[in-house]
Amino acid sequence: MIAGDSRLSGNIEVRGERLAIDTKPERTRRSDRISIALPVLVFGTEITGQDFFETTRTHLLSRHGAAVVLKRQLAPLQQVTIRNLSSGKEAPAQVVGPLGGRPEGSVYAITLLDPQENLWNMNFPPVSDSEKDCSRIPLECNACHHRELVYLDNLESEVFEANRKITRPCERCSEPTVWHAAPAEAASDCAALLESPRPGGQPARRKGAGGRESRKYPRVRMKVIGCVVQPGFSSEERVTVEDISRGGLSFRAAKVYHEGSIIEVAAPYSPGAANVFVPARVVRVENRPGSQLPLYAVAYLKKPA
Repeated sequence: MIAGDSRLSGNIEVRGERLAIDTKPERTRRSDRISIALPVLVFGTEITGQDFFETTRTHLLSRHGAAVVLKRQLAPLQQVTIRNLSSGKEAPAQVVGPLGGRPEGSVYAITLLDPQENLWNMNFPPVSDSEKDCSRIPLECNACHHRELVYLDNLESEVFEANRKITRPCERCSEPTVWHAAPAEAASDCAALLESPRPGGQPARRKGAGGRESRKYPRVRMKVIGCVVQPGFSSEERVTVEDISRGGLSFRAAKVYHEGSIIEVAAPYSPGAANVFVPARVVRVENRPGSQLPLYAVAYLKKPA
């Protein structure tokens, strides 16, 4: 048994009721998660720029957040607000990532921005430093291949296990990127990951006029499968998405899409799942040297009010 691995199950008290804690024996957690359907209101802005208010129920609860089912399409790291309809309390939160799909929508892990916020009015057991040590894993940035020993809390672990990757900030890239498990040789030397220098320093961010960021929304660099359809055509095309933001995305495709074309895109795309296709416009086409497929940059079209 790993030192600090309590591997216990138990109960906590919620407004006088005893609820069983759902603990998994195969790994420790930052705080025990609870399978409970608690009514909540989630509101914020979809990746299309459309504001939304959606009443739903939690799928899982933890001290630091929840897993909720939503009909909206959200991007990792975007902020929302979640309200506990049982108590009326609300708190700002951040999307960790998707946990899968259901007929009624997509399951998202959402973590509270303030770790001290007790939104659920529940008393969770504390977590020791040794238990936190057991939750650290070596990850590698998909964009720059920088490696770090990263501590994942219970919601982040759920997202990583569901997708085998997670979106988090990269200091080298100076923006959020997708991270996957580091190769086995890196996992055997965690100390090197912690102390590895950053040769050459951080790359400069793309700046616009006056030294300000040229993008309206921060982008997340990732390699996922998307699906593109054109209105009036029955065929669809699987494409490789390279980055995504709240305002749009870019992808590589074999089919020709002209600048100004209206398309509908779902990203990430899972065959047979409840995929959400969003109307968008092709705003830029790039044919980069050394690449056989052109890069299409698209902007989401806002839905009519």
